[in-house]
Amino acid sequence: MSNMTPFEIRLELLKMAKDMLTEDYYGKRESIGQDWNVKVEVAKLNGGTIPDHPGYPTYPSEKDIITKAQELNGFVSNIETKPIITKKAATQNAA
Repeated sequence: MSNMTPFEIRLELLKMAKDMLTEDYYGKRESIGQDWNVKVEVAKLNGGTIPDHPGYPTYPSEKDIITKAQELNGFVSNIETKPIITKKAATQNAA
């Protein structure tokens, strides 16, 4: 990354953020699926009711990727970053 323009650096940070978030998403998805499959098999063996599928996490949005890229940029630039409070997050925290 030595001779990269600021635009190229930002693009690389976005790519890194996207890769990190999608890897995390698919890891969580795999874990949820495996846990549910185990519960289903146990229920079948014990004659119990099959549990409902818990659902999967939300796929990372553009906003999630940009926020992660900003965090990475802050780390690389040695800038203290403050979490971005969105209207949705503020509403959830108030509840």
